[in-house]
Amino acid sequence: MTIGDRIRKRRQELGWSQRELAQRVSTRQATIADLERGAQKETSTALIRRLAKALGVTADWLIGMYEDEEDAETAHGVMVG
Repeated sequence: MTIGDRIRKRRQELGWSQRELAQRVSTRQATIADLERGAQKETSTALIRRLAKALGVTADWLIGMYEDEEDAETAHGVMVG
């Protein structure tokens, strides 16, 4: 799952449009759209923090900090959690 997938998933869970999320994090709607579709793969730490706070998630979760480790553990039959 990419950062864009995570942003879209959480935004939709909250019932927000891209425009509403953009307003909440003080950025352009086009930036949110680019992140969600993978056209923009990198962004500033400041925007990551604002997105995480607005979406009610950690920055670690948003960027997939531990996803590879969890996938590897699951693939090797190790219980995660």
